[in-house]
Amino acid sequence: MAIADAALKSLKERKITPSPENYAVWLAYHSSIQAELRAELDMMIAAKRVINDHICDKLYIKYFEDLAIGSRMMKAGGKMAAEMEDVRKGLLKAGIKTKAYGEQLEVAKRELAKTDSPLITLDLVDGLVGATGEMAAQSRHLETKLEESSIEIEALRVQLEQVRIEAATDSLTGLANRKEFDSRLVEMCTASDQGAGPLAIIMADIDFFKRINDTFGHQTGDQVIRFVATVMDRAKPKGGIVARLGGEEFAMIAPMTDRKVAMAIAEKIRQTVEGKRLVRRASNEDLGKITISLGVSQRRQAEKPTEMVERADAALYNSKRNGRNRVSPEESVSIKAA
Repeated sequence: MAIADAALKSLKERKITPSPENYAVWLAYHSSIQAELRAELDMMIAAKRVINDHICDKLYIKYFEDLAIGSRMMKAGGKMAAEMEDVRKGLLKAGIKTKAYGEQLEVAKRELAKTDSPLITLDLVDGLVGATGEMAAQSRHLETKLEESSIEIEALRVQLEQVRIEAATDSLTGLANRKEFDSRLVEMCTASDQGAGPLAIIMADIDFFKRINDTFGHQTGDQVIRFVATVMDRAKPKGGIVARLGGEEFAMIAPMTDRKVAMAIAEKIRQTVEGKRLVRRASNEDLGKITISLGVSQRRQAEKPTEMVERADAALYNSKRNGRNRVSPEESVSIKAA
C-alpha cells in the first residue's frame, strides 16, 4: 500500500496523466523492480528535468514489453482482495468455533468445581480456558487487520479501474477513445473469426463541421459533437462500442451484425441527426440542420482490422464526395480509393 500510494503521489505531484501505463512506470520506480528505470528517473530528478506524459510514455515503451500490465495489475489486486476476504471469513468461522469451545470449557470448569475428581485438576482446566481465550483474541486481531488490508486493496483496485476507464474514454463525449477502439476491434475481429458471427464497422463524420466552429464557436461545436455521440451510442447493437476517433469523426463496431443490418443502423443514425434542430445554448440561436456522412464495411475472414477500417473509411469519404448526408456501403469504392 505504501508503494502504491507513493506511485500515485508521484503522478499527482508532477501532474502526469494517471493512466495505467504511467502508473506502472512509477510503481516500478518506487518498488525498485526495474533498477535501470529507477536509475534513469533518478538522474532526471537530480537534473531537475520536467517529467511529463511524453517522458513516461518513452520509459514505458523502453522498460515494459507487456502492454497489458495495467490490466494485469488490476486483476491481481482484485484476486488478492478476494483471497484475503476468504481468509478473513475462515478466521471468523474459526473464531466462532473457538469461542464455543471456550464456553464449553467454562461449563466443564463449573461442573468440575462440584466434584472431587482426582483425574482432572481445576488448574489444568484454567490453563485450557486461558489458552483458548488467547487464541480467540489473536484470531480476532488478525481478522481485523486482514479486513482493513482487504478494504485498502479493494479501494486501490477500484481506483485503478477508474484510471483505466478514464484512460480509455474520450473526455468530451464519454465514448471510447481511439486507443480503446483499436484494442476492442482486435478482440472482436478475433471473436468473429472464431465463429462469433458477422462484424461490421460504421464510420461517421459531421458535415461542414469547420463551418459550424467558425460561425458559432468551439463551445457550440462541442455541443454538436456530444449530440452526434449520443445518437450513435443509443443506436449501437448489443455488445457494440462507439468511439470518437478525433475531431468530428466517429466509429461504431457492431458485433453479430452483417452489412445489411449495419446499413439500416447507419441510415437510422443519419435520419435522427438530420431530423433534430439544435439551438445554441448561449443565445437560443437556431444552428440549422446538422447532417453527417457515413460509411459501412463488413469483416472479411482473417483480414487485418486496419483493412476493415480502411474500407469503411473509404465508403465514408465516398458519401462526402457524392454530396454528404448519406450512407455508402463498402461496395461503392475500392481499397485504392481510400
